[in-house]
This record gives sequence, C-alpha cells and structure tokens, in this order.
Amino acid sequence: MQHPHEIVDMFNEFKSTQTNLLNVKEFLDLLQESGLNKSCQLLYKKLQKKKMDNLNLNQFAECFHYDANDYENFKMLFQIMDTSNSQKISKQELKKQCDILEMGFSDKDIDIMINQIGSDEQNVVSSDKLWSVLQQYKNHDY
Repeated sequence: MQHPHEIVDMFNEFKSTQTNLLNVKEFLDLLQESGLNKSCQLLYKKLQKKKMDNLNLNQFAECFHYDANDYENFKMLFQIMDTSNSQKISKQELKKQCDILEMGFSDKDIDIMINQIGSDEQNVVSSDKLWSVLQQYKNHDY
C-alpha cells in the first residue's frame, strides 16, 4: 500500500529503530510539547484511543484517514467543532468548521440543516441530530 510521503517521513522520523514501530504515547507527548496537538486535533484524538499501542506504518497512516461515514470519526470531529464544550454546536461553529474542513456546504446548506433538524434551542444542534441529518443529506440528490 502506497502512503503519502509526508506520513512515511513522519513515521520514519519517530519510529523505534529496534522494533520499526511507532510508540503512540511518546508521539502524543511530542505533539503536545511542540503545540502541534492543537493544529491536528482529529489526529490527536484518534491517536489518544491508541495511546498504549505501538503502530506499524499502515496502522499509523490509517490514523490520518477521515471517513465521513464512520460515526466514531464524526463524534471526534463534533467534539472539535464544539468549541464551547456545550455538547451542541451553534450555526456559527458549524459554518466555521465546514469552511476550515472544506466540506463544501454553503451557508444555505447549513441553514437548511439547522432548520430541518429543529431544536429546543434556536440555532444549535446536538451531535445525534446532526449525524442523522448528514446521513439523510448524503443519501439525497439535490
């Protein structure tokens, strides 16, 4: 399997020369010490789940893959988008993160999603409701 050279280079830089594996805990510590954990939050969250593991190149490269159809990936991303830690995201948080992640949703798309979801509170949405709407949205041709 061919991986992007940046991932291979990073793996080779931080792997153990004895085992040819990357110690996730040590790698996470380095990310945190350098402050890079804030600029790669999804990767950091994925690696935290593997904190006690040693990864080979394929396992390490898989951590860089984001599958929008995977609920676990969505939950981690939702936690990142929820900058207020309210367990809900506002329309503004959603718009900002969709732009950053280049998800391709227009302001109108986001307005429609938020309004379609409906909430007890105006202009906010829970992760479960957003996941449900995103699944419906991706299964329709517009």
